[in-house]
Amino acid sequence: MRVASGVIVLPLVVKLLPREEVGLWGIFLVIGGMATLLDFGFSNSFTRNITYIFSGVKELRKEGYTTVNDEDKTIDYGLLKSVIAAMRRYYGILAVVFMVVFVAASPFYLRDILKDYHGDKHQVWIAWFVYGVLVAYQLYTYYYGSILSGRGKVKQLQQITIIGQACRILSSAVFILLGYGIISLVIGQFVSDIVNRALCYSAFYDKATKQNLKIAAITNVVDIMKIMSPNAMKIGITTAGGFMISKAITLIASKYITLSELASYTTTRQMIDVIISLAFIWFGTYYPKITLHRVNNDIEQIKRMYLKAKFSLVSVFLVCGLGLIFIGPPLFSIIHSGTPLLSTAMIAVFLIISFLETNHGLSAQIILTKNEVPFAGASIISGTASVILLFISLKLTTLGIWGMILAPGIAQICYQNWKWPLVVIKELHIKPKDYYISAITTIKTTLGISK
Repeated sequence: MRVASGVIVLPLVVKLLPREEVGLWGIFLVIGGMATLLDFGFSNSFTRNITYIFSGVKELRKEGYTTVNDEDKTIDYGLLKSVIAAMRRYYGILAVVFMVVFVAASPFYLRDILKDYHGDKHQVWIAWFVYGVLVAYQLYTYYYGSILSGRGKVKQLQQITIIGQACRILSSAVFILLGYGIISLVIGQFVSDIVNRALCYSAFYDKATKQNLKIAAITNVVDIMKIMSPNAMKIGITTAGGFMISKAITLIASKYITLSELASYTTTRQMIDVIISLAFIWFGTYYPKITLHRVNNDIEQIKRMYLKAKFSLVSVFLVCGLGLIFIGPPLFSIIHSGTPLLSTAMIAVFLIISFLETNHGLSAQIILTKNEVPFAGASIISGTASVILLFISLKLTTLGIWGMILAPGIAQICYQNWKWPLVVIKELHIKPKDYYISAITTIKTTLGISK
């Protein structure tokens, strides 16, 4: 629902909004994604350490982890209170920094983008600055999902996501039908985030938690940040590399291709993002449990869950990918969309590149449960290479959209696509037959077959 909510209202968007506005919305979303770079990896570090604390860990480390004492798995509420305090301070600063940069840069960037725009520029400016306030609010409350997921309340978090995104769909659709254009999509996102954050806060801070945190002694917040900073910074570098690979491409290409062409790319990208989200659901749901197995040194359970996650990844990409290729374009024709998907060949290549990226990302998350980040340098190099290849393709060739698809794929297949899966295979001692056994077991479990 988090990703698909944008796709669910897509028929209304592509039918009632001008193609130029669809392209602009793609740029809005990239700006929102860019803001998460300011997090610089701390959300991942916070989530992991919250899981450690609720697993019974009494000490946090800069690198590596402390195994849980079987005789004492109580929660250290003083440590928990300190981590939450560090989150609040960090994200408050981030929200202010983003807003200052956003306000300062907007007159230069947006004016350049709108120079050939044929719609209502005044409306776009209003939507733009409202969206900026929204992103600042997202940053300020960014840790709400982290504390809930880290605590292991995955079911509640997914229920809240569904409710929030349902609000987004409903409010977006209503305002689109009322003729508010691109502002409709901003309003929908705003309503969704407010509902989501309020419910997350309520779900985490139950009566017992509030009482225990109230009487707990807080540690120096600076000390907590010193513990988390080294790996968080590495994750931040990795995130920056990922941003250059997936998001910055849209911002750069907007200077060289038309908004109409960009609209087809971003619309197809949205559909593929839904597939990625679905493929990652099983792994994301059980990630806190995988982290628990890590601090308990239960390698066999980590191996079992990793293989099951791989099976889920392959299955979803295969089924949904074929659906997008063969059903997507005809469906857009039926609804008389003014923004078509990319060609079949482009979609197929886009899917393969996205699968390889998601696959190595899953392996990287397994490595991260050890509180180690060996992939930071590789990620920033891949991101830089993607941007360079994109510039070359746009400036020196006529590849256009093909360049946007191929540049990150070429950069990542040289190293990241195979390196991190290989590291996990070696660590977990995975053999070819293990994939087959895991697939058969998963299928039988799903179908309710005991033998």
